[in-house]
Amino acid sequence: MAPSKLLALFCIASLLLLNSCGIIIRSYIKKDTDNVPPDFGKGKTTILVVNRKNHYNKKVDKIIRNHYTGDYMFVSKEELDNKYKDAENYRYILNDEITVSGSRVTTITTDRSTGISTRSTPELQAAAGRSFYIIDRKTGKSHSTGVSSGTSWKLILKTWLKKLDSERKKNESK
Repeated sequence: MAPSKLLALFCIASLLLLNSCGIIIRSYIKKDTDNVPPDFGKGKTTILVVNRKNHYNKKVDKIIRNHYTGDYMFVSKEELDNKYKDAENYRYILNDEITVSGSRVTTITTDRSTGISTRSTPELQAAAGRSFYIIDRKTGKSHSTGVSSGTSWKLILKTWLKKLDSERKKNESK
């Protein structure tokens, strides 16, 4: 096969793989009935978003502005316990969680001509994923996106915010 055709095939396969991840994430978040608080949007709702590093906050703020039309504000963890501790007026907290998993991989290679096997030193391989959740301070219940990803966290947040916004609008009219 010609190198240009091989490259084109590789690109198409990569796009399909990346797109299928997005489809799975969107589908899971949209179908999950427990990832939005049932009373979300009844009454005035201001989401308190927990501050992180500044460059991360900028990305999150842009995603929220583009996919959520309700009120929100960034606050520090200290402000949650002091200035914004009133659970009636500031009922919901949006936060993220980073999970890290690791495993050790050992490779055994056998030389077919001699039959001698060699074992490599176990290497630690780690992976991290980010997920999001909203805490209903009134009920004490946490509602998670249910999925995490190291590379698709923006897609997770966008999809979930659209769902939160839709539920908020539905509940506002009740």
